[in-house]
Amino acid sequence: MGTLSLKNFPDDLHEQAKSRAALEGITLEELVEQAVSGYLASPITLDVEEVIVKKKDSEEE
Repeated sequence: MGTLSLKNFPDDLHEQAKSRAALEGITLEELVEQAVSGYLASPITLDVEEVIVKKKDSEEE
């Protein structure tokens, strides 16, 4: 299993996540894993025109 360290993570979000994990009786690690898994499992919708514009913009930089 990989390791993930976050720099500059907002203190308020960290405290909220710790509190939520405690309320749910799980570790902070488990809470974050569940949140990321849920996010990645949700369908992604892409606006093709928006993707093209972003690609062009990044190529110009």
